Amino acid sequence: MNVIEDSIKAVREAEAKADQLIADAKRQADEIVAKAKADAEQLKADAAKEDSALFAEAMEKAKEAGEKALAAGEELSAKKVEELLKEAAPKAGSAVDAVISGLF
Repeated sequence: MNVIEDSIKAVREAEAKADQLIADAKRQADEIVAKAKADAEQLKADAAKEDSALFAEAMEKAKEAGEKALAAGEELSAKKVEELLKEAAPKAGSAVDAVISGLF
């Protein structure tokens, strides 16, 4: 009976080891999945920060470009007004003379 008892004991020990190996493998798999999820969340957060930074940079560049365009437009408008005033100045005296002579 010793051989049978030894065999039964060996089978039970093997089953116990197998159960422990399965439990360890499941625990490790759960840890790997949890780590992968945490890493994915961190990557997502990092990407969101990077996207926000890129968006802010793009907005700043667009704002600067818009301000430059407005300044150039204002400068051009000021030059056009100055040119029109220069053209109108000699004609102003003639216009005043024409209005005065029309009144008399």
